[in-house]
Amino acid sequence: MTNYSGWAVIVAAMLSVAGCSSSDTSGIKILSGGGPAAASANATPQAQPIRILSAEEIRATLIGKTWQYTRAESSGFVTYNVDGSLSYQDDVKGEGRGTWSAVQGELCQSIGGQPTECSEFKSTGDAYHSGKMRLVGV
Repeated sequence: MTNYSGWAVIVAAMLSVAGCSSSDTSGIKILSGGGPAAASANATPQAQPIRILSAEEIRATLIGKTWQYTRAESSGFVTYNVDGSLSYQDDVKGEGRGTWSAVQGELCQSIGGQPTECSEFKSTGDAYHSGKMRLVGV
């Protein structure tokens, strides 16, 4: 008969020695402890509930800031001005202008002379979404 418990001890010992090997070249180090500052620096971002912003919150979020936008068909940068104008730099179409407003939880935009389109404006904690557009602050 074969002594399986003896082999299990030998395999377990070999695996524990292999786990202690210093030949790991991944550059990933797992540390424990380090106090509250280390814990917050290494903490996984907490999921935020998706939230529809009010018109006032939309204005406070967007005005005077430049945002990177992505859509299925385009991407680039857009700046929303206090006077209701916007300017953009699309990665494919180039520069352009338009208008915007915030009404009852929606962002309304007319870009490049197109009709005004309004879409629900949501926060996901790490980005904002309006229709099929995703906005991230730069």
